[in-house]
Amino acid sequence: MAKRKTPGINGSSSADIAFMLLIFFLITTSMDTDKGLKRRLPPLPPKQQEQQQVEINDRNVMRLLVNRADEIVISRMNAGGGDQLIPVKLDQLKDYAVEFIMNPEEKPYLPELEVREVEGLGKRKVVTSGYAISIKNEVETSYQMYVNVQNELIRAYNEVWDRFAKQAFQKPFEDLTPSQKKSVADAYPMHISEMPLSNLAKK
Repeated sequence: MAKRKTPGINGSSSADIAFMLLIFFLITTSMDTDKGLKRRLPPLPPKQQEQQQVEINDRNVMRLLVNRADEIVISRMNAGGGDQLIPVKLDQLKDYAVEFIMNPEEKPYLPELEVREVEGLGKRKVVTSGYAISIKNEVETSYQMYVNVQNELIRAYNEVWDRFAKQAFQKPFEDLTPSQKKSVADAYPMHISEMPLSNLAKK
């Protein structure tokens, strides 16, 4: 008795089906993307330009120290001219930064105010362009606290720009034209620097 041959499965289209499934999953699958912090780096100086040492008055620098326990300490000049260490909570950081950036009451231990030309606004009394907020973290500082501190400083600048926009243009910063926003940012430029990671605690 003759045996019947079992017909084989036609696999010629398997590659096409697998390729279509691959495309389908690539299109429909959402992937986590890395989120970073927006920072605009200063342009590189010309090679011919000689580096000059710039003296910065202590009152024009606010140092943020974030230790391994995620505690924040502000180091700045006090009313007597000496260094002052101020422990602050994360939710207090924005207000301290706003006061430092604007110095609205012209306190002698906060950044100097000067009259300078602001593009589109003429001469304005604003904080010196030589001020800086310096951040120093410990190696063991958590990444979440690092991001939280950066976010609070961004919130501080947004509040500063919004206040100045209402003074100069009588409307919020978000409602300004691009050229007006540039004028506000020129009046109060973002000066945030980061020190190398270290172990702040003395051993």
